[in-house]
Amino acid sequence: MRIEPSFVPTALLGLSLGLAAAGCATNPATGDTQLSLISEEQEIQMGQQAAQQVETSIGLVEDPELQEYVSRIGQSLAAESERPDLPWSFQVVDDPGVNAFALPGGFIYVTRGILATFMSEAELAAVLGHEIGHVTARHSVNQLSQQQVLGGLAGLGAAVFDLGSTTQGLLGTGLNLLFLKYSRDDEREADELGLRYMTRERYAPREMLDVFRTLQRVGESAGGSGTPGWLSTHPAPADRLERIAERIDQDTVDLADPVVERAAYLQQVDGLVYGQDPRNGFFRDQVFLHPELAFRLQFPQGWQTRNLPQAVVGSSPDQQAALQLTLVEGSSASAAVQAFGGQDGVRLGQASTTRIDGLPAAVGGFEADAEQGTLRGLVAAIEYEGRVYQILGYTGASAFASWEGTFRETMGSFGAVRDASTLDVEPRRLDLVRIGTALDLQAFARQHSPGADVETLSLINGVPADGTLEPGTWKRIVGDARFGN
Repeated sequence: MRIEPSFVPTALLGLSLGLAAAGCATNPATGDTQLSLISEEQEIQMGQQAAQQVETSIGLVEDPELQEYVSRIGQSLAAESERPDLPWSFQVVDDPGVNAFALPGGFIYVTRGILATFMSEAELAAVLGHEIGHVTARHSVNQLSQQQVLGGLAGLGAAVFDLGSTTQGLLGTGLNLLFLKYSRDDEREADELGLRYMTRERYAPREMLDVFRTLQRVGESAGGSGTPGWLSTHPAPADRLERIAERIDQDTVDLADPVVERAAYLQQVDGLVYGQDPRNGFFRDQVFLHPELAFRLQFPQGWQTRNLPQAVVGSSPDQQAALQLTLVEGSSASAAVQAFGGQDGVRLGQASTTRIDGLPAAVGGFEADAEQGTLRGLVAAIEYEGRVYQILGYTGASAFASWEGTFRETMGSFGAVRDASTLDVEPRRLDLVRIGTALDLQAFARQHSPGADVETLSLINGVPADGTLEPGTWKRIVGDARFGN
């Protein structure tokens, strides 16, 4: 959960496309004829709106040097593409998942999670080139045209390498509008275009093969099958590797002194946060703790919980009741409750002022219209250190009586955190280690990172679990986090 005020989920993108009559256009990257209902100006406008939502809801990594580095590589690749004049943007989102995605108009994102799996600048260039390929080939625009989107934005972007990251967890709050699924043919075409762009910039083409090997290891880690379950439309990494290896052998001109930049890349991401960042809040059993904002909230036992960038959410085991904690705008708890009740479709009952953990608060009952029927719940707002926190508890109208006590108990558990072990928690970060003698991963873990998960070391070092680390090379470990538990 981040510090910015949040919102109750609503339709996020109401852009009117104003589409002209159906027509055909030539794909600028492939030369193929494709259905085109959306102009380049409209494509850019859609991408800009979606990019604002991504950056607000997911958030960017606060590292100007890293952002500039990724942007510089992306811009150099895009300048050699068939659409160099788009307003290209390349940024790193603060998401631990292995993911990259492209929005129409040239707005491209990689997660810090995927950066932790790359072992060279050339691997980064391969993925950025792939995403550029989706844009230059107008894959999302073509799909939107085929769906005959006339009144609003049904979907944008594509999670190309997603494996269950926090980005996917945001689908419940509206970011599902940002994920349009590409076909297998689109993915293969983007791979080939990515290969084209990276070789134009003299990056070693075979580094793309290492990306696919890493994706295969990530898939095996996630599901054990070697075929990631994130999208059935994506070709398996092994198939993509084989296809691109054949294309490299057949068509790619051998480059003299191809660019790899392994050491420079590893130094660039040294110290990058790995995994969830507890500074943004974390769960200890069913208690949510936020060290930056110094508060806690106890969720019911047995509930499924999730810390999203703009909300902390929980759902009952039977999925019939939900709780949501957000920051809201406003100077008082009473005003926040009234503002909630002023939304369309919400009917607020009489609200009362109270105190929760000694803090000024307001609580009221409400009903709200939903697709599934009428929801009934409680809304609480709490003033704490200059901010106003809102907690919603809701269920179907007929079940409210059985859940009301649980909602009130959870709302009453909000309170300040004082203990240093929580306030001083730090994330785990990537650390570089120079290999002195040849080691397998087990020996590497024992020597440099006792207790480390060998599977993780395999992923962040680009080697199979039974591989050997060569002497004189730089490899990565994940430093210890201080959680105080």
